[in-house]
Amino acid sequence: MTVDHFNLRSFDLNLLLAFDALMQELSVTRAATRLRIRQPAMSHALSNLRMLFDDELFIRNGHVMEPTPRARALHEGLHPLLVQIGSALVVPTGFDPAEETRIFRLGMNGQAEALLMPFLVEHLAKHSPGITIESVPLGEHAIQNLLNDAKIDLAIAHVSEDTGRLRREMLYCEQFVCCFHPSQLAYATPIASEDYFSSVHGLVSDSANLPGFLEHLLRHAPMQLQASHLSHNGITLLAMASRAPLVASLQAGVARRYAAAFGLVVSNLPFDVDELQIDLIWHPRSENDPGISWLRRLCQSCVA
Repeated sequence: MTVDHFNLRSFDLNLLLAFDALMQELSVTRAATRLRIRQPAMSHALSNLRMLFDDELFIRNGHVMEPTPRARALHEGLHPLLVQIGSALVVPTGFDPAEETRIFRLGMNGQAEALLMPFLVEHLAKHSPGITIESVPLGEHAIQNLLNDAKIDLAIAHVSEDTGRLRREMLYCEQFVCCFHPSQLAYATPIASEDYFSSVHGLVSDSANLPGFLEHLLRHAPMQLQASHLSHNGITLLAMASRAPLVASLQAGVARRYAAAFGLVVSNLPFDVDELQIDLIWHPRSENDPGISWLRRLCQSCVA
């Protein structure tokens, strides 16, 4: 059912509050006090209500006012709506993660997902069973559009350009390392520059255009890499390196956490690569949302 905005615009909705107060108090004086207005203003509101509804609405009986059947019927339908409107206008002041039931959507790439999601899920299972986290891949989608359209609640990403009115704060700084399987490549650690640049490489990329992490890594390399294998996910890249003579270059957080599960050794790169800042990014409308504030703190604790 749609709202007839045109007809409602011509109706003074304050009269409904006056009517509800009159039904609660059955007295013009007490109803005026309840609404913090003067008695003549309440009397004027009652006159307008009688004219609009073509009914006396309240009949004086001694010192009290008795509602007419029409008034009782109106109040039965209007009072619950006013209560519902009042509840909708109340700004939430607290957030209890132990009792809350809510779904949060986190926009992030596969590397941030591998780094954060296991710890987020572990924490929620122990302390916040009613809260669900949905990981939304960023891919080629603009973070600003996803946040503006409320398709995600929070983004975790490296963003070099200006984010405009979006809010952001640093989550962690990402470093880069490489991994290889000692039975596939008999290299020493740390890996020598000649071994690294003569090897076949596997790299992480969010698209075929080499954006973000991969472009950042290649920009720092003093020589061109034989990057013959690309993956969207660091875990997949580690699995590839466990089965082929491949040097996998990727984010240090993912490598150090999961490389041992694939029998890989982790080595520093044979050249310097600047750290990459990873930010938490959210929409201004979430600035005072206690749930989003809690989620930001939880993400920070997971990388601490």
